[in-house]
Amino acid sequence: MKIAVYAIAKNEAEFVKKFCDSANGADLVLIADTGSTDDTAALAKECGATVYDICISPWRFDKARESALALVPRDIDVCISLDLDEVLEEGWREEIERVWIQGTTRMRYKFDWSMGIVFFSEKIHARHGYHWHHPCHEYPMPDPRTKEVWAHSDKLLISHHPDPTKSRSQYLPLLEVAVAEDKECPRNAFYYARELTFVQQWEKAIAALKRYLDLPRATWADERCYAMRLLSKSYDAIGNNAEAMKWGRLSVAESHDTREPWIDLSILCYKQKNWMESYSAAMSALAITHKREVYTAEPASWKEKPFDYASIAAWNLGLKEQALTLCKQALEFNPADERLLNNLRLINENESTIQ
Repeated sequence: MKIAVYAIAKNEAEFVKKFCDSANGADLVLIADTGSTDDTAALAKECGATVYDICISPWRFDKARESALALVPRDIDVCISLDLDEVLEEGWREEIERVWIQGTTRMRYKFDWSMGIVFFSEKIHARHGYHWHHPCHEYPMPDPRTKEVWAHSDKLLISHHPDPTKSRSQYLPLLEVAVAEDKECPRNAFYYARELTFVQQWEKAIAALKRYLDLPRATWADERCYAMRLLSKSYDAIGNNAEAMKWGRLSVAESHDTREPWIDLSILCYKQKNWMESYSAAMSALAITHKREVYTAEPASWKEKPFDYASIAAWNLGLKEQALTLCKQALEFNPADERLLNNLRLINENESTIQ
């Protein structure tokens, strides 16, 4: 079995060595440099990677990855698409060789996006029969004649170590192109709507999120729930409390067995001093003990946040013992948090207000 790791890169010298070291077991490490002005290309060559210069104009991620894939020799069996800020964790090659049987075309594996968000990804594919689609948040799609045969591993892990200062400025215009090219694609529609919330274009986000929810192929409950949560957030941002509450409750109904919508609803009710529903929502979140491995998951949901909001609501409902217990549980996750420590003091002193 011949395995190639291929990537696109621009001005990512700081990531080169770790990336190449992690891919050391590959038969080929190929980097398509899209215009670096730093030492990315030189360092990659020093680390043993094969480096090509490519020019993509106008820029779009799918064309860049397609150009990189075209440079992979045709006798390669398995292709692993990465970015330079991603690393293959130890044992990756052995795991591919274990699960990739004859006839396999694609593989699911665990991807640690960072900050505790872990989900399954699908960017390991056969050399032939795949092409990249979508200008942004691109995805390898099978050719019409390719019958996909999947391998699956919960042991192979690829970890993401992003640069928090990296700009997202190119994403929104590329997502506008993506939506224009395929108006019925829920993937494009959702990512476009989400990006509008990131840049706080609330009115546009509301329209785009509703459009996504109306698409016939928008059927994935986790993503639909996330869209409803973003609608609630958007309406809250423009001061429409009734619509914010409506969409918060709908998000819970869409995916009632995940913590995130319950916590969002608890926070919204906290803002509106609806203590009974805030308490109920936070306790409903805490009753969920299975953490979903999807990209919509939020690590904070599994830390102090639900205990914190449940404690505040319990105190305002006159449930002192529950408030005290929940506050202590919140502090177990973040013992140095000054606000939580102050709340604990206020509860013990039987003060009228905690926050």
